Amino acid sequence: MIKRRFSLALSLLWRTYVVFFLYSIAFMLVIGLPFGRLVLANRNVILYTPAVALLVFALLLAILEMGWRINLLRAIFGARLKRSPAQWRTSVLHLSALMAALAAVNALIAFSGSADAWMYYRTYPGPLLFFVGVFAIGWTQATSDVEETGAARVEH
Repeated sequence: MIKRRFSLALSLLWRTYVVFFLYSIAFMLVIGLPFGRLVLANRNVILYTPAVALLVFALLLAILEMGWRINLLRAIFGARLKRSPAQWRTSVLHLSALMAALAAVNALIAFSGSADAWMYYRTYPGPLLFFVGVFAIGWTQATSDVEETGAARVEH
């Protein structure tokens, strides 16, 4: 059971990192290309852009899942992980809540702290919170064979 939980948690973790990395590149291209001078010149834009990016990603995951029943993680990686649609839905909604919470923490630190405190948060605790949060989502979502089948295995 521990091995299964650990495996699912790591599987969801690296898949989430890949999806978020691709989203971040697209977000920075959309924001950075047309507004490059504004982004580079204004300190506040630099401080708040990660919070906005996280919040938009959280909303994107939630709206796609709840509105159109499109699960972004399952669409990209669903063939590799054998999970039910309900498990994928729960994972994505928990992930969306995690991203919204990380966006709130990032905005709070950017608003109330110094630029040095924000940079420290973005370098060390921010990625660690992301890692621990996604790992915890995967860990809590792992189910045993008994829970999946609804009955215990009978050995003869």
